[in-house]
Amino acid sequence: MLMQKNRKIVITISRLALAALLCIGALSSYAAEDKLLVGSVVDSAEQMAAYQQQIEDLEFDFGPYHSSLIEPLESMIELLNETEDYEQVAQLQNRQLQVMRTELGFEHPDLIPLLQSIMATQLALGNWEEISDQLEHIRHLRTSIDAENTELLLSAIQDQIDWLFSRITIEDRKEQVLNFFKARDLYEEIEDIVEDSYGEDSLEAAPWLYKVAYNEYHLVSFLNASKGVGSESVDRLVRREGTFGLESQNRYGLSSRSFFGNSSVTPVIERGRPIGDGYLRDAYSMVNKIQDVVEETSDIEAQAMMKIYRSDFQLLSDRGSAIRGYREARDMLLEAGIAEEDVLWFFERPMVIPMEALHLNFADALAELRGRIESFASVKEQEMHLGMFTSWTEALDSTPMPQSKNPFWQLDYPFKYADVSFSVNSRGKASSVDVLATGPEDLDSKRSIWRSVRDIHFRPAIIDNKARRVKDVRMRYQFIDD
Repeated sequence: MLMQKNRKIVITISRLALAALLCIGALSSYAAEDKLLVGSVVDSAEQMAAYQQQIEDLEFDFGPYHSSLIEPLESMIELLNETEDYEQVAQLQNRQLQVMRTELGFEHPDLIPLLQSIMATQLALGNWEEISDQLEHIRHLRTSIDAENTELLLSAIQDQIDWLFSRITIEDRKEQVLNFFKARDLYEEIEDIVEDSYGEDSLEAAPWLYKVAYNEYHLVSFLNASKGVGSESVDRLVRREGTFGLESQNRYGLSSRSFFGNSSVTPVIERGRPIGDGYLRDAYSMVNKIQDVVEETSDIEAQAMMKIYRSDFQLLSDRGSAIRGYREARDMLLEAGIAEEDVLWFFERPMVIPMEALHLNFADALAELRGRIESFASVKEQEMHLGMFTSWTEALDSTPMPQSKNPFWQLDYPFKYADVSFSVNSRGKASSVDVLATGPEDLDSKRSIWRSVRDIHFRPAIIDNKARRVKDVRMRYQFIDD
């Protein structure tokens, strides 16, 4: 039942996007000398038969693994993709891989485009583990080809993480938690690689270490999730890291007896504090370290941006109101020569925190925010519209879904949405949520939407040098309703 649901989701990827991905695997450099005549073949069945005959002739002349087989195999794959016969496509791609390994060896860069094409086919088939295997293969190839290229290795690991995060949205509770902790292991690898290659006190390390800090925020989201995801996450965290990370953050400790399960523990926390809030403090400490590195530079703009990130995590980890940091960042941006109109526009609206990507350039952060708003809000609405918020899962309904820039991981999920208005107070808390419209059809109950929006973390608006309550903030809340 679950596999049928997963395949239904994946098949809704646009055929255009899938075709674009499959084109990556086009291996024109290995063209066979003999060309099939085109235009005279009446239909695809005759074309397939002709290509099959060509393959048999080439096998007879050169053997089963000669590079001349690649072009007719690719032509057959293109025809089968048009009819969405992905099972046969997968078989032919495996044959292609055998031929290319024989011709090039097992560690050649030209294997990577074919592996990416294989992933696109497996995506259409809903074979998640096969995609994970291919990503591991690509990572191994990139490491073998250029062991000194740290950024290439880190990008390959990030692809693995992005895929695991995409799977979280569409799999069941246990798989969601399992995949999250697999991603967490990969972030630990990233941290080790960055510190070994760049040193933790380098600007090159900053964007990657920020990703590690952001993952601590995700961990706390999982520990506090509903529908059993939270209890599964607590169990896995304790088995993986012990109870120290939870015990050290509150004076009440942990109970060894639990209604979650026989091997579970129940965190007992201070009222109003999230489970595992110490991990948010760890994230705050890491962002502090990044800020120390940036402050060693003479770039006032970058220093101002880091003050914003630091203040966001200060607010999330309950280390104070963070308002002073926001005010200082605003003044520094103006000192750096950023247009006052842009700076005021940026600060005078609440914003979902923490920001997913590290931007040390204000223009990049501003462009990202405006792009999110302008994609669907009218000019008038943009005055206090926050754009789209997409929740990760039904259990993580106040946690934004990670957004990969790679179109491969941007699956066409069956989203529903609610256009909402609400107020955000001077502490970044939402209230007075009103559902204005829903789609693609009207929803019977809006209570869960009210609760979800209320629990989202916001940066407060800074107006006239003070944190202010803002009314009638607009946002589109997008979610998957299981």
